[in-house]
Order: sequence, then structure tokens, then C-alpha cells
Amino acid sequence: MDTTDLKILDLLQQDARMTNADIAEQVNLTASSVYERVRKMQEQGVIQRYTIQVDPGALGKPLTAFIRLTVAYDERQAAGVAALRDDPDVLECYSVAGEDCYIIKTRVGSPGELEALIHRIRGRLTVLRSVTMIALSAIKEGGALAAAEGAGARARSKNGNY
Repeated sequence: MDTTDLKILDLLQQDARMTNADIAEQVNLTASSVYERVRKMQEQGVIQRYTIQVDPGALGKPLTAFIRLTVAYDERQAAGVAALRDDPDVLECYSVAGEDCYIIKTRVGSPGELEALIHRIRGRLTVLRSVTMIALSAIKEGGALAAAEGAGARARSKNGNY
């Protein structure tokens, strides 16, 4: 990836519906060149998917919470983690280093729905400790990954270009 690819990624993260012609105008290429670059980044797995951002309140899910879990690595662990992955109320789940094992992000409609999720989790995993934090507001959410100049330099040095 070169600096033009990084700029294309920045533009697509701002607006995934941006046309190749609009991108081409901003990166000084032809629309067909932009199309080829985007296609290659998709094939390489750099661009993984296109999505939309939805207002959670409009779907009746105004409450955001984060759940920190410390669990036992016992016979329930693998199936429990698979159940977390498949639970529709679990938006994100990360295996983390430190005193916790997992951090979960959820959006639910009410404290009662949050409590139900916590009960489902406790039914699937041997939870040694959990800490739940309810978000009061989002200062920043869903930020784009910065396509740093250094990333382009690393990519160029790996493939020998430039």
C-alpha cells in the first residue's frame, strides 16, 4: 500500500458510498485506477466490508454498557465464548490482557435487558468476577482507523517499491 491507497482508505472510512469518480478527483487518479486499487485492497483483506451506522435509540437500544469479565478456564469456557460470539446483544467482545479476561460492549433497551444479558453470560461461563459500566454518553464512537504515513512506508519497504 502506498500513500494513495491510504488516502483512498481514509475517504472510504468517511463515506463508504463515495463513488470511484469522487475519490479519483481527490487523489488525482482516474476512476478506473481507483476501482482497481479498491478491488485489490478487498482481495488482500484490507477492506473487509462496507457497513452503515444506525442510531441505536431508533431501534430501541439506547443504553450502552461495557462488561468486564474474569472467567475460569474450565470445561464451559470454549462453549461460553462461542455463545458470547453468537449473542445478538453482544456487539463486541475482546479477549484482553490484564486482570480481566474479556471486555464486552452491548447496547440494550433497558436495565432489565442488561440484567438478562448478564444472567445469560453467567449461565454460559464460570464467571469469577464481573464489572458492568453503563455509559452516560459517547464522547467519541466508531472512529475511523488513521491511515498513518508510516503504514505506507512499512508497506513499501516490505514489497520493495519506492
